[in-house]
Amino acid sequence: MRHFSEKAYRSLKCVCSVAYDLAGGNTLFQHSTRVVVSQLSKYASLNEDDEKSYMPIDVAVDLDRAAGSPIITGTMAQLLGFRLEPLTAAAAEADKLSERDAHKLLAEAMDVSQALLAAFADGRVDALEKKRLRVELREVIRAAETVLAKLDEEVA
Repeated sequence: MRHFSEKAYRSLKCVCSVAYDLAGGNTLFQHSTRVVVSQLSKYASLNEDDEKSYMPIDVAVDLDRAAGSPIITGTMAQLLGFRLEPLTAAAAEADKLSERDAHKLLAEAMDVSQALLAAFADGRVDALEKKRLRVELREVIRAAETVLAKLDEEVA
């Protein structure tokens, strides 16, 4: 018997799709890992034929690195009741907080707003719009995490 709901396991597949987009697509990502694009597609697929195909942990780490943030490992941590936080050393490598960070955060938030408005335009949010929203939301989260890391470094 599995410990999580099917919805929880499906969320791992959905987050793979978002991470592929942030990494430039699974066709590009295949060159950064040991798995080819056809297998990568199965890891994000919700089709019945692929329901038992999940990404190996080494490939997940490769993808998180390519995506620029721990999207997959963060989702796994949440399923287990934990959250990931950046190491102090990683935050120390960040540039100082600047107006550029404010502009980046605002631009990413505007992308979320525009994606939401576009999704609501026809009165329903379809699968492609949900996918775009997930990508845009992850990008604004990444920008916010960068600001938080820089704030923490300035306090230390």
